Amino acid sequence: MGMNCDIRFLKGKFFMGLLLFLLLPARGQLISVQSLLADDSLMIGEQITYTLRVDAESELDFLLPLIGDTLSSKLEVLSSLSIDTIVEGGRTVVEQNYIITSFEPGPQIVPSQEVIYGRAGGPDTARSMPLIINVYEPLVDTSQQIKPIKPPINTPITFRELFPWVAAGLGALLVLGAVSWLVLRYLRRKKDPERYKQKPQEPAHLIAFRELDKLKEEKIWARGEVKRYYTRLTEITRHYIERQYDIPAMESTTEEILYAFQKANPEDHLLDEILKELLELADLVKFAREDPLPVDNQTNLNNAYIFVQKTYPLFYRSEEKAEAVDE
Repeated sequence: MGMNCDIRFLKGKFFMGLLLFLLLPARGQLISVQSLLADDSLMIGEQITYTLRVDAESELDFLLPLIGDTLSSKLEVLSSLSIDTIVEGGRTVVEQNYIITSFEPGPQIVPSQEVIYGRAGGPDTARSMPLIINVYEPLVDTSQQIKPIKPPINTPITFRELFPWVAAGLGALLVLGAVSWLVLRYLRRKKDPERYKQKPQEPAHLIAFRELDKLKEEKIWARGEVKRYYTRLTEITRHYIERQYDIPAMESTTEEILYAFQKANPEDHLLDEILKELLELADLVKFAREDPLPVDNQTNLNNAYIFVQKTYPLFYRSEEKAEAVDE
């Protein structure tokens, strides 16, 4: 009973002092410091907002107090929120908010906060009024029987929770598989090195002759498939030039191929004319729907044979000259 009277007395005194303080004309003050609570009571462990408010003339420099993880031995600071600043009518209002709690029941004192500010005569301090906050314990009905602790709730695992583990497992399997393949390949190569020796690449002119023979036997131009015939004929020729002269003929235009071939083979201009006639007629058939005579089709096939027949000895002679110069 006596403790309740003391609490009511302190609360009445506190609110009366706070009312008088708030009624003072803040506009006429150089600086004022206030401590504010979102509520005057809380349940033990509950969280409320504590605000430190400074109202000062705009020309005045001041420093807010450094509040750590406690306001007092029984009031804990859980987090510091953003600072709000308002400049209006020649005054600056700064509000710093904190989330606080307490795990000690009973009336707790929020201590006065000190703000240092500068003035003509030197630094001075302004203080807020202390506050009282009541911390209550939850009421426990001791007449009821104590019940056992509820078991954990069995919630199903979602795909979002499972996905990172599945992805990590698949990634680990891929890495393990790649490492195993490399190790196995190394052991096989070590056991039988002859089997894994790089086979010599087939000469480009032999591949070209074989493909031309196949095209000649098919006679697709005789069945009316002229466009397909010239597509195949130019592909064989372009592949041969690319393998033999290291010219990117498959992705080059006719003009680019002719220019590169002339630089690689400047000795025989007849070959330039054969290649030019073959590629340009093929372009007309594929893109301009040109319909050449049957004799032209056979002539261009023969020209492809001649082009390969005449160029591959020149290529090998140029290689032999280069090797002789190197020696």
